[in-house]
Amino acid sequence: MRPAVLSISAERVLAPIRNAVLAHAGYGVIPVSSVEAALKILRVRHVCAIVIANSVPVPDRRRVCSEGHDLHVPSVVLDPYDQTTDDQSELHVNPLDGPEAFLDALASLMQRDHKPCVTGETVKLS
Repeated sequence: MRPAVLSISAERVLAPIRNAVLAHAGYGVIPVSSVEAALKILRVRHVCAIVIANSVPVPDRRRVCSEGHDLHVPSVVLDPYDQTTDDQSELHVNPLDGPEAFLDALASLMQRDHKPCVTGETVKLS
C-alpha cells in the first residue's frame, strides 16, 4: 500500500506539478484546495503526511499543522522564507531548493515520525 499524502494547495499551476512529483515518487496523493477540505479528510481518513503549499495563509497552516500534530501526522510546509517552529512534527522546506530536497525532507520526516499504516483504517463521522 502506498503511503497517502494530503497535499493542500490552491495553486493552479504548481499544485498539479508537485502532486505529480509526489505520485512519481510512490506516494498516494490526496489533493485538496482548501483547509476545510483538508481538515475534513484528516478526520475520516488515515494519511501518512501532510504537504502544505506556501499559498495557504499562515493561520490556516497553523490549524492544519495543529490538527496533524494531534493525530501524529507529520507536516511539510513549503516555505521560501524558512520560518521555523518548535514542533518537531512540522518541517519547513524551501520549494526553491527543488523536488529532490522536498522529497528527501518528506521521506526523512515520515521515517522519523510516521506510525505504520493499518489497512482499511478509517474514522466514521457521527
